[in-house]
Amino acid sequence: VLFIKNERPDIYARTYKFLEPMDYLTARLTGKITATQKTMSPFMVVDNRQWGSRKYSKTLLKLAGLEKEKFPELLPNNSIVGTLQPLVAQELGLRRSTLVVAGIEDSNATLIGSGAVLDFELIISIGTSLYMTCLLPFKKTSLSTFMTSLPSPFKSRYYLLGEQGAGGKCVEFFLKNIVYPADHFDTGSRPENIYERFNEMAAEVSAGSEGVIFLPWLNGSLVPSENPNVRGGFINLSLNTTRSHLSRSIMEGLAYNSRWTLEAVRKFIGRSGGKIRFSGGGALSDVWSQIHADVLGVPIYQVYDPINATVRGTAFLALVALKYRTLAEISTLVKIKRVFEPNESNRVVYDKMFTQYRELFKRNQKVFNALNG
Repeated sequence: VLFIKNERPDIYARTYKFLEPMDYLTARLTGKITATQKTMSPFMVVDNRQWGSRKYSKTLLKLAGLEKEKFPELLPNNSIVGTLQPLVAQELGLRRSTLVVAGIEDSNATLIGSGAVLDFELIISIGTSLYMTCLLPFKKTSLSTFMTSLPSPFKSRYYLLGEQGAGGKCVEFFLKNIVYPADHFDTGSRPENIYERFNEMAAEVSAGSEGVIFLPWLNGSLVPSENPNVRGGFINLSLNTTRSHLSRSIMEGLAYNSRWTLEAVRKFIGRSGGKIRFSGGGALSDVWSQIHADVLGVPIYQVYDPINATVRGTAFLALVALKYRTLAEISTLVKIKRVFEPNESNRVVYDKMFTQYRELFKRNQKVFNALNG
């Protein structure tokens, strides 16, 4: 919003209201331009310290130099916005009386769609990005670890925002730019089963990838130590390193970062935590699920149909808002495909590798800042 105001003042002047994508879709469906405390959180113009606030913060607006009139009316977090507009209902083949529930952002939806609806019940999700989250009964922010909790749609409940940065995007980078690049090496077109092949190659290598460590910060680091200047890479390559080593090291590198994050999350939420649900496209991989169990040292509950957890979460939200289901019933609707227990022999290997992973981040700060600062 500030970029538009400062760089394109003509567009800012003509803009009626600024909306998040979910609120824009709700407006198109119902004809009502609205938002909620939870959907407006990214704009940082609503006081999130009290769950359910429907007022814009005069202090935050003043600090940002923005006008309240540029933002939509705030509805309750778990509200029903309205019914479908006639033309929308006709196009979708639905009744005009169909109710539209206020939306939520993706990580919150994935949390719900993974069945983690109890306080402090953690999930790890690997889609394009990598994050760890859970529901919390309190508001809290940690500047040192770049974590905060934001309003959830459920009364007096917040959800942890533990965004770590690139997740599945690291896999995509590897496959697109190293394995099947569209360049003069001409390695051919990407096969349809490319992710299955990636998984099979990772399975060919033992725990620790024979010392190869992947640094996943391709676009800077976020939780638990934010630095936009750090970058990714493969460390400790040798003449014996193969693409199978690189494939497994990518899985392990992201798991190392989740272990690092888990340490910070436990302090943040004041709980040691036990099992962790694994969701998102990354959870389709049994190999990656076992790696997480071994690296983190906790049982990993592989969510069934994890790739659709976000969509499922929005459906569950509607069921709760319309009182067809209670929040407590949601977890019973999500199946667990398999539970992966930690392998103690692999854990010994990963303890050593994780220590070096942390050291690589710490010792290369000066270099990264010089190169990218």
